[in-house]
Amino acid sequence: MFKLPAAFARSYIVLCLAALGMPLLIVGQTGPSGILQARYSPQPLAAGVEGKLQITLAVKEGFKVAKRPAPRLQINPTTQFEVVVGGFSESVPSKDAEYYGGFKPLDLKIVPAMTTKAGKYSLEAKLTYFYCSEQDKYCSRSVEALIIPVEVSEK
Repeated sequence: MFKLPAAFARSYIVLCLAALGMPLLIVGQTGPSGILQARYSPQPLAAGVEGKLQITLAVKEGFKVAKRPAPRLQINPTTQFEVVVGGFSESVPSKDAEYYGGFKPLDLKIVPAMTTKAGKYSLEAKLTYFYCSEQDKYCSRSVEALIIPVEVSEK
C-alpha cells in the first residue's frame, strides 16, 4: 500500500478543509507579523547602574490583542545585562473586556554589568501574544522576535 509522508498528508487535509470553507486553527499557528508594533525609547545607561527603557506597543489597525492568556515578553539571557520586564497593562478600556483597548508603555529595568563597555548593544527577545482579526473573523497566536536597542554610556 502507498503511504503519504506525514507532512504531505497534513497539508492535503488542510487544503481540503480550506477548500470547503472551514475555518482552521492549527496548534502553534502564527499569523501575520507586526500585529503588535513596538517602538523603543532608549536612554543611555551607565555600567552597574539600574536604568529604564520603555517599549511603546501599538496594535495594528483591524486587529485586537487578547488579555488572556496575557502577552509575554521573554528576553534572551545575556551576561552583559540583567533585565527585569514589567507587566502589560491597559491604557484605555476596550469595548470588549476580553481585549486590550491600548497599552501603557512596557518598562524594562536594565542593569549593565560593571564589565560592560560603553557602546551600542541589542537584546534579543521573543514577544508572544494572541490576537483576533476583526475583518477576517479569525484568532491566532503570534510569536515575534524583537531586537531591543540598548546604549551604555561612559561613566
